[in-house]
Amino acid sequence: MSRLKALPLFSLLLSLSAVTVLGQSNGEVRLAVNGLATGSYTSGRVQVYYKGQWSNICNTGFGSYEANVICHQLGYDSADNHSFAAVDSYGIDDHPTLLANVSCANNNLHIFQCSYEETFSCDDRNDVSVACSSTPVWTDPHQEHLRIIPSRYPSMGRLEIYLSGDWDTLCDNGFGEGEANTACRQLGYTYALKYNHISDMEGVHGRTTQYTCCSSSTDCIDSCYCNDDGAKRRKRIDIICSHDDDVTIECDFDEKEKEDAGTRDECDFTHLDKIIGTIIGPIFGAIAFIVIIFLLLLFLRHRMKNE
Repeated sequence: MSRLKALPLFSLLLSLSAVTVLGQSNGEVRLAVNGLATGSYTSGRVQVYYKGQWSNICNTGFGSYEANVICHQLGYDSADNHSFAAVDSYGIDDHPTLLANVSCANNNLHIFQCSYEETFSCDDRNDVSVACSSTPVWTDPHQEHLRIIPSRYPSMGRLEIYLSGDWDTLCDNGFGEGEANTACRQLGYTYALKYNHISDMEGVHGRTTQYTCCSSSTDCIDSCYCNDDGAKRRKRIDIICSHDDDVTIECDFDEKEKEDAGTRDECDFTHLDKIIGTIIGPIFGAIAFIVIIFLLLLFLRHRMKNE
């Protein structure tokens, strides 16, 4: 049963209303300066949307991995540095500080993939701030890398895919719940709350590409295949499609299903190939060296016998 169908009607209407009006998904992050948060800041006080309200993060246990995850979720490659309210220049806002001891892995894509503790005793002077690099996270994309061109928040906007050196939009023809959930998981969320024309975010350049045959359990768009008479075929179809039909998407995060969320290099199969090459290459080199030494010893032994 799909997630949208499984929600009670009142909860569904409430959830969709909140997303449509506010664009705030669970674990959404933003940066604020002197209490004012906008999407244009690359540095500022970290605010996380948690249990229906914006909250700050306490600096206990907060380090470079956690700062990198915040910046990555905002669309930047990494964090240049991180600090806290007592010593930085971003001011103190009036949001409650509810998260502490946040602990992330370096390949996490979403703040709620990290472990944390709820707190009610952290002083506002210990609220975390970050300064993100100005380099977008998709500067060095891999084949079938996904990105969201955000409208108001990073989790909501036009969905684009990197193919053969260009960023393309995705056509909504054949794009359904399975494809939307797969895209959101690849981006570090757990599911798609909404998709298709949720905002006025049509593309203006690039091709349009159709993706179909993604199941609700597929983790990477590259792993989507269709079955025709038992034979698999690739899921991508390059078609002529108007940018009016570009897919837009709203991703969300369910902490109960956090294991479903993708990690930074999980869908970068070229990266995996490089890792395999790095491991396999020296092994084959060592084997070849041993074989050569063995053959050389056999040759010398044979020669000594003949003498």
